[in-house]
Amino acid sequence: MSTSANWHGIWPAALTPFDAHLGIDVPRLSAHCRRLIAAGCRGVSLFGTTGEGTAMSAEERMVGLEAVIAAGVPPSRLMPATGVTDVPTTVALSVHAARLNVAGVLALPTFYLKDATQEGIYRHFATVIEKLGATPGLSVPKLCFYNFPFHTGITLAPALVRRLADAFPGVVAGIKDSSGDWDLSQAYLNALPDLAVFVGDERIILRARAKGGAGSISGMANAIAPTLVELCAAPVARGESLQKIVDAAVGAVLAHPFVPAMKAVLAQLERAPSWNHVRSPLETAPAPVGPALLAQLKAAGATLIAG
Repeated sequence: MSTSANWHGIWPAALTPFDAHLGIDVPRLSAHCRRLIAAGCRGVSLFGTTGEGTAMSAEERMVGLEAVIAAGVPPSRLMPATGVTDVPTTVALSVHAARLNVAGVLALPTFYLKDATQEGIYRHFATVIEKLGATPGLSVPKLCFYNFPFHTGITLAPALVRRLADAFPGVVAGIKDSSGDWDLSQAYLNALPDLAVFVGDERIILRARAKGGAGSISGMANAIAPTLVELCAAPVARGESLQKIVDAAVGAVLAHPFVPAMKAVLAQLERAPSWNHVRSPLETAPAPVGPALLAQLKAAGATLIAG
């Protein structure tokens, strides 16, 4: 079975719990990863957008990944985010992750220069992959590109991803599309039938499934993983009812800033106020948000992860 086939399913974009000093709370993060995997998730993506990875140093991300693995989370079930604005740090994070035998890495495009051309983005990713290939003794990790134009200001064109996949077969293995644009997600599905195409917007999982979608790298899975796992595998009739539950749950959370709101839900689920800690520039959710959202998720009919 290909790597992209092995990736199919739900990969929570894990929230990162912080301690009172805003350091990574490794025991809580490791326990959270284990619960998500026990709920049926194929694996976990660490230190991406939902995981506040852009608010962390490269060293923190490396040490955090090592610590989670040392705490017993299998590296084959992890897909850390490694894409940053510069090639050397992206390579360093990816080399480090590959040497720990992770399932793959999730790579944003370089996102500071908003006037970057598709050719320039191609050269960025191609250079990263070439440098990985030139690293002595390294088994080059599988790459899942990450399209999130709301935050990056850049859209990865389907033709660009196709070009990279053809240039680096066996390395470019997937893409996560968090554009929220069904037409673009559908274009990826049409252009990349041999890759794992994940949607970041859980409200289109069922539509993507019908066209061969791999599933979702999902922020909502931090709280409602069992429902999303079932949605990825259920017969169509059951899938339609599950999709309505997911739509309602997503709508409730998106009425608030996403990461603080999801952390507030986990603080309620686990009765652990420290889940509310966020790094700047994010701000902690107001106290009523967690209880209200948890009640809304339950009212929607979502099955929650065990607290």
